Amino acid sequence: MTQVIVILLALAIGLIAGLRALTAPAVVAWGAFLGWIDVGDKWSHWMANPITVTVLTIFLVVELITDQLPKTPSGKIKRSQLRDVRA
Repeated sequence: MTQVIVILLALAIGLIAGLRALTAPAVVAWGAFLGWIDVGDKWSHWMANPITVTVLTIFLVVELITDQLPKTPSGKIKRSQLRDVRA
């Protein structure tokens, strides 16, 4: 893997990590599982395990679905609500 691909992969993981909580771990697990990220003989070798990939993918899909439900509260806080919390 060339240095440019490594930098682009790291940038993509960083961008994805800002979107959702479980997206980054799922992407890293898929990258390790597919051999894009070398985790052999390291403490993170468990990320390439098919069970880890499956569990993180399920969690990711559940997170994406529940965020779209109408009863899910918005992550944005209005200034008036922030003042009420501080008081």
